[in-house]
Amino acid sequence: MAFLYICKNYYMFSKRELPLWKVFVTRLSVMLLLLALSRWLLYWFNTGNFPNLSLAEQLRLFVVGLRFDIWTLIVVNLPFLVFYGIPFQFKFNKTYCIVVDILFVITNSIAVALNHIDVIYYRYIDKRMTTELFEFACHTDDNQGSLIKQFLVDFWFMVLIFIVFLVLIIILTRKTKVKKAVIINPKHWYATRSLVFLCLIAASVIGLRGGLQTKPMSIITAANYTNTRNMPLVLNTTYTIGRGSSGTALKKLTFYNDDIIDSLYSPVHTKFNVNRYIDGNAEGYNILLIILESHGQEMVSYYNHQRQESITPFLDSLLAQSLVFDGLANGRQSIEALTSLLSGLPSLMSRDYVESPYAANRLDGIGTVLKRHGYSTAFFHGGNNGTMNFNASSFAAGFDTYHGRNEYGNDDDFDGTWGISDMPFLQYTATHLNALPKPFAAGVFTLSSHHPFTIPQGYTVPEGNYASEFEKTVRYTDDAMRSFFETMRQYDWYDSTIFIIVGDHVNPEHRFNSYLNGYGQFQIVTAIYSPSVIKARNTGVMMQHTDIGPSLLAAINCHDTLFSFGRNIFDSIQKPCFISCLNNIYEFSDGDYLLQSDGTNITSVFDIKADPCLNNNLYKQGNEEHWADIDNQFKLRLQQYNNRMINNKLYIK
Repeated sequence: MAFLYICKNYYMFSKRELPLWKVFVTRLSVMLLLLALSRWLLYWFNTGNFPNLSLAEQLRLFVVGLRFDIWTLIVVNLPFLVFYGIPFQFKFNKTYCIVVDILFVITNSIAVALNHIDVIYYRYIDKRMTTELFEFACHTDDNQGSLIKQFLVDFWFMVLIFIVFLVLIIILTRKTKVKKAVIINPKHWYATRSLVFLCLIAASVIGLRGGLQTKPMSIITAANYTNTRNMPLVLNTTYTIGRGSSGTALKKLTFYNDDIIDSLYSPVHTKFNVNRYIDGNAEGYNILLIILESHGQEMVSYYNHQRQESITPFLDSLLAQSLVFDGLANGRQSIEALTSLLSGLPSLMSRDYVESPYAANRLDGIGTVLKRHGYSTAFFHGGNNGTMNFNASSFAAGFDTYHGRNEYGNDDDFDGTWGISDMPFLQYTATHLNALPKPFAAGVFTLSSHHPFTIPQGYTVPEGNYASEFEKTVRYTDDAMRSFFETMRQYDWYDSTIFIIVGDHVNPEHRFNSYLNGYGQFQIVTAIYSPSVIKARNTGVMMQHTDIGPSLLAAINCHDTLFSFGRNIFDSIQKPCFISCLNNIYEFSDGDYLLQSDGTNITSVFDIKADPCLNNNLYKQGNEEHWADIDNQFKLRLQQYNNRMINNKLYIK
């Protein structure tokens, strides 16, 4: 009773009452401004972390960040929106209004407080928080309480600023009380209020999705507006916690001491030696990464001699003139491939990186490095803009421009589902590559060999032994590739370009049992074509997605540093390696054996050369020491991956 009495006096403090629609507009507008200002405090108190930002750029980042602030506004104000939006008269009850107003103050104050906490916490992790705060709060360390007290003492000014924001929120709530509606026609009132409530729900859904685009926005969407260094200025902490918590947080690993692990294995590459495969000087060569949708080795006769009739005649002929590897994808989805290929990160989480709690981490991909050496960068994918966050992933990896369906600008070539069919889009790509300043580093991602496997009208599939519609689209993409190369050969930059041909993941349909195992399900096409400096050879050597970056820098004699969990395949001293994770089982290979592990304990070991179908598990309880070396190599990489992901150390300072 005492609580209700206090709340009643609190409610009567302000005599100003407004129609409900004015309460909605006033409160939400002011709170959006307060949320945006609380987000921007991170910049004002950490300007040294964001050098060379002009005033115009600051204003632009402040404005584009409103898209993420609106998401936070809707989430934290759901009680306010629902409890005041429902079409019932009891919402005008004074006690009911008091409860709703108190919830409004509490939820909005929490959202503001999280941004304020991050102003300081950012200095330690170089990104917006995701789930780290809650993990810290759940720890039972003896010194946790003293740490919190010390933070409050050292950063008293943030406490003061929060109090100012809290007072503003309370004043806003007191000055915008709901005026009881005068209802003359109850039926009409219920009908109109029900319609308004439905519109409110629809508007909220649009706000939570970030607009009307096909795919809802996510943390990585911020990379569409700026580089990964500046992403914290666009994002707000409530958003990164809310979206980041949708993925499973990684656990810090302690297999090896932090002070020695880098000496045992480090993903930081500083030297790019070349002692094999290259016969000539490729310094300053253009780079074109061609990513083929769903092109596992099983589809290509060059790799799979079980195929009696080739459905990839052009690719087979191209591989015969290339440096060919036993390619392995670091993931099973297209959305995983781009991060592995461009940023050197394998997929070792239960979620893909761009949808994970760590998507706000800073990355310096291959594009970032090459731009420092005068390369112009661009990425091409004919899909609907925003598909699988390819545009954001390429921007995060340092590619300056993105060409998708929107940039193509002619929906006559739209396949009805994914985007622009391969044949016309690859021609578009060739034309725009020709216009790029040289040297260029570009990537192009095909799409036609993806479900629903649409063959464009006007194209006749050559006669052949096709097992499915998928195989017909593989043949279509092969013909598109033939035309693509014929066009590029007309340009003078063709002979001074390194082409990397790689599958994003294996094919969705299988005809041969030899690929239905834990190794075959990652085997993809991987080759490097540049006849003027690289001789044709089928090496049989293992090469994973993450090897692309270090190998390219070595090929063009680029003296720089790069972060990647791959290796330089042009250096024979560096040992082969492959790592992946599927269904919470890790796989690691040194080129001879394939280890499977739950992350701590070995579950299986196979001899991939003598037993490619993985029928004979060599691991037995009691012979752990026999596999200690390969297990150590795996755990070194897993610990580096987890701990660097958690601590936002996926780049080189």
